[in-house]
Amino acid sequence: MMKLNKSMGITILFFGAIWGILEATLGHLLQFLPPLVSGSVMFPIAASLMYLTYNNTKSRTSMIYVAAIAATIKAVDFFMPGLPPIKTYNPMIAIMLQSVVMVVILPLIKKESLALKLTGIALVGVSWRLLFLGNITINHALTGFNFSQLASLSSMLNFVVYLGLMEALVLGVILFTSTALKQKVNFSYKPNLVVASSIFALAVVLTIVL
Repeated sequence: MMKLNKSMGITILFFGAIWGILEATLGHLLQFLPPLVSGSVMFPIAASLMYLTYNNTKSRTSMIYVAAIAATIKAVDFFMPGLPPIKTYNPMIAIMLQSVVMVVILPLIKKESLALKLTGIALVGVSWRLLFLGNITINHALTGFNFSQLASLSSMLNFVVYLGLMEALVLGVILFTSTALKQKVNFSYKPNLVVASSIFALAVVLTIVL
C-alpha cells in the first residue's frame, strides 16, 4: 500500500477533481452522442489523467486513489431527485474498474517493446469493459434492470471488443503523442492545496448543477 505524503495527496486530489469535472461536463454531453463516439472518448481521457497522476507520483496505487476521488464526486448524484440510483452506481463502478485495470496493465504499457505496449493498450480498453459487463450481469440478476449491453451476444461483443478496441486506439494516439512531445512539453505538475481544493469544489458544484 502506498504511503501518502502531502504533495502526493494534493496531486491525487487535483487530478481526481479534474476527472470529476470532465465526468460532469464532457460525460454529460457525450450521453447525447452515438455510443461509438461517447464510448471512445471518456475512458481514454480518464486513462490519460491516471497516467499523468502516475507520472507525477511515481506510484501505480495513486491511480486508484484518483479514481476514488472522481467516484466520490460522482456519488453526489445519489442526492439528485428523480435520478435512479443505478445511473450513479454503475458509472462509479466503471471508474473504479478502469483504475484497477490501469494499475494491473500499466507495466505492460510502459514496456519498450512496441508489440507489448500495443498489447497493453488494447487490453486496457477491453478488460475494464469485460469486468463491467460482469457487473451489469449481476445487477440484472438482482434487480431485473434491462441493460442494452446484455440484449444479445452481438451486443455484448460490440460493447467489450469493438468499443473497447476503439477506446484503445484513441488512448494509443494520446499516449504516443504525449511521448513524442515529452522532449518539448513538461507534463509534470505540482498543484498547491488551494488550487486542488478549488478544483474539487468546482467539480462538486458542476455535478450538482449539470
